[in-house]
Amino acid sequence: MTISSNNFSTDKNSIGKVCYNWWTRLIDKNSGYMRADHAQLRRADSTSTALVVETVHILHKDLCQVGCDLRNKPDLLALIALSLAQVPESGPETVAKMMGGNPPSISGIRFNTIIRTTDPADLTPLIRRALRAIGSSVNVNQLSTDLIWWNEATRARWCFDYYGASSAIPKH
Repeated sequence: MTISSNNFSTDKNSIGKVCYNWWTRLIDKNSGYMRADHAQLRRADSTSTALVVETVHILHKDLCQVGCDLRNKPDLLALIALSLAQVPESGPETVAKMMGGNPPSISGIRFNTIIRTTDPADLTPLIRRALRAIGSSVNVNQLSTDLIWWNEATRARWCFDYYGASSAIPKH
């Protein structure tokens, strides 16, 4: 299954906010059952091991509230939950920008593999590995939105972010 054509009845900002709010509850050190779920998601390695974690279904219910029903896309739901579980804190920078840099956190070959991957089940381990390699804050709202809409436009933007061209100012 490719992710490239999603027809959700909501806007990207709503989905990003829902995922961000879910993630903040997930990483809350004072929440007992969420803490256990967070640990399970950090160790999970497949769609099925993600879907047996209760908080993934809480995320799905929250997404359904804004018109993003992923029952027919369980690999995509798992991709989002398993990826966000790897993020230690939210910050302003995009994942792709954090992957790049000088020197890059993720090699160009590994980044190229991520960009060429369209199946959520195949993308999950690649994104999780990259997030662990970055090991710092990324924009959780943007990450979740990008994963939902993992299409040509998103991948192109990631390329510009990775290579630092997104902040280039055109000369007139």
